[in-house]
Amino acid sequence: MISSKPRLVVPYGLKTLLEGISRAVLKTNPSNINQFAAAYFQELTMYRGNTTMDIKDLVKQFHQIKDGATNVC
Repeated sequence: MISSKPRLVVPYGLKTLLEGISRAVLKTNPSNINQFAAAYFQELTMYRGNTTMDIKDLVKQFHQIKDGATNVC
């Protein structure tokens, strides 16, 4: 019998985004992860602006800048 399980496709960049937020959460240990995640993605979106930079490069660069700063992320 042939199985017809649907194959799930992970969208490009999702793994990178999840790794980025996970790293930030583990580094800062926020008391409210939901609020932290909302602030993280809002700040990442503002950092991205109108650039067409690849998401993997964007997250890497964002973390390099944030590691040198004293902000939330």
